Amino acid sequence: MGIIFSMILLVFMGSKHLWEMRFWCMMVFSFVSLKYLSVDIWGIYFYYLYIDMVSAVLILLSFWITGLMLLASYYSVKFNGGGKTLFSLVVFLLCFIIILFFMMDNLLLFYLFFEVSLLPTLMLILGWGYQPERLQAGMYMMLYTVFASLPLLLGILLISEMNYSYMMSMFKYSSFIFDMNLLWLLVMLFAFLVKLPMYSIHLWLPKAHVEAPIAGSMILAGVLLKLGGYGIIRFLYVFSFENVCFDGLVMLICMWGGVMTAMICVGQSDIKSLIAYSSVGHMGMVIGGFISKFTCGWEGGILMMFSHGLCSSGLFCLGNLVYEKLNTRSLFMCGGMLNVNSSMSLFWFLFCVSNMGAPPFINLVSEIMLFISLYMYSWGLIVIILIMVFMGGLYNLILYVVVQNGSSMSFYNAMFGGNSSEYLLVLLHLFPLLMFIFNVGYLSKVFMF
Repeated sequence: MGIIFSMILLVFMGSKHLWEMRFWCMMVFSFVSLKYLSVDIWGIYFYYLYIDMVSAVLILLSFWITGLMLLASYYSVKFNGGGKTLFSLVVFLLCFIIILFFMMDNLLLFYLFFEVSLLPTLMLILGWGYQPERLQAGMYMMLYTVFASLPLLLGILLISEMNYSYMMSMFKYSSFIFDMNLLWLLVMLFAFLVKLPMYSIHLWLPKAHVEAPIAGSMILAGVLLKLGGYGIIRFLYVFSFENVCFDGLVMLICMWGGVMTAMICVGQSDIKSLIAYSSVGHMGMVIGGFISKFTCGWEGGILMMFSHGLCSSGLFCLGNLVYEKLNTRSLFMCGGMLNVNSSMSLFWFLFCVSNMGAPPFINLVSEIMLFISLYMYSWGLIVIILIMVFMGGLYNLILYVVVQNGSSMSFYNAMFGGNSSEYLLVLLHLFPLLMFIFNVGYLSKVFMF
């Protein structure tokens, strides 16, 4: 509760150095939230708030990514753009709403914060986006997510009327058994599948990523996609969807979507679009791990959400650093960066390796756990897994080779070297991906009982 009240105080505080204060508070809160990773099996209750292993990992990720959002926007918003006070307020409010969503045990408030998180994100896209198409991207995002969330509200009201409670802990420990058929699955999980997003309902995500500023892309890839994953794992756990006999359809769409988005990534020419479509493929594997109902699939999915949040956010930061210097995101215009800024090309290589799930990053552990759960679900999925691994390595190597190798364009600035804040930003993304490999179980412990 101390963190919640501190964040409320920072929302209403006025100071000349408010940007820096909010940045340092986010960094300090992320270190403080490490203690929640060692909570007991049954978690911590405080009125409507509840923290267990699943929410603790995502709370830690939210604080860390929000601090890095302010650091990434320091040059583009605070010095060159307008509305720096409003920008930091919107980013801070978005983090506050997301943290409350991850800690909420009341179903109505759970739904409320799930929906309200769209408003600050829409403000970021419309207020600080790059191109006029940001209006269309914001409309796509709102229509997709709001339309899919209205059945969820209806399902929450119906279930609470049957059980006379809105508390998720009451559903989990009560003997009241729901007959969860196809209609229930669509009503309760469709909103989260759109938010992740699942393939075939993912069209809003690349548009939102391309038109959003760097902070919008970071929060979308790093945290907002995890709202859907958290909602799925919480509802599967609380409402016992174990008896659903048609989950093979969802599994098939996710796996096929992973292959298709990997093929789309190979043919992309826009750096942001390539990273956005790779997010769809990774989140498809997360859905497959959750639907498989194996413990290693759940733990691998949570670890994938954490590692993908850092890796994808770091790739968007690297793409934004190129865009700020060249004013283009086209792969055809960014060749030869190895000759211009060789130290940054090392970070490009490390993040591309992390995104394809290679050692020594925790992405490797998460993908191995997800592949094991998918193979145990059906041995026939091994063919799709092999294709996804090959295509994932292919488009990440294409991204690195095209951007870094080749001849430099004549319009490159000779003074292309990065400053210290850029290296700090990239290192802070990379550091958790490397450090948590020494104790992966610290992040991925999920107890199902």
